[in-house]
Amino acid sequence: MAWALSLALVGGAQQVRVALAQVEAAVALTKAANSATALADYKTEVSERDRKATLAALQETKRRMAAIDEVQKDAEQQLETARADAANAGSALERLKLRLEAAERRSRDAGNTITAQLSQAAEADSRVRTELLGRLGALAQLYAGVADDSRIRGLVCERSFDSLGGW
Repeated sequence: MAWALSLALVGGAQQVRVALAQVEAAVALTKAANSATALADYKTEVSERDRKATLAALQETKRRMAAIDEVQKDAEQQLETARADAANAGSALERLKLRLEAAERRSRDAGNTITAQLSQAAEADSRVRTELLGRLGALAQLYAGVADDSRIRGLVCERSFDSLGGW
């Protein structure tokens, strides 16, 4: 009987140990499941945050590109206007030269001997003035075109930089 009692006690103790081990295993499995769930939730949160950040960066890039395109479009219009103004100035210069030449011809064709002699002397001076005026006008047109172009391109650069914002 002592033997049976001791066997029962040892068997009961073993069952208690097994039951405790099963409870500990169940607790460990629950903790592992909770950890796996927490990790999955964290991965989902990080993934969502990354997706939102990527979307925001893409939208900002699109906004910047649209702003730069708008600035570029405006610059092209300004350049066209400046070129048209330069062409108008060139044609006005040409008209002025033609009027000056016509006035010289009228003076030459109008006169008597004294006027003709004075006209010949004045004609050389007039040709020099006309040539000088033409050269000055061409150079002024060239420099004005370069200045307009440089100014507009500088403003475009400045507006493009400003449109990037936050830099």
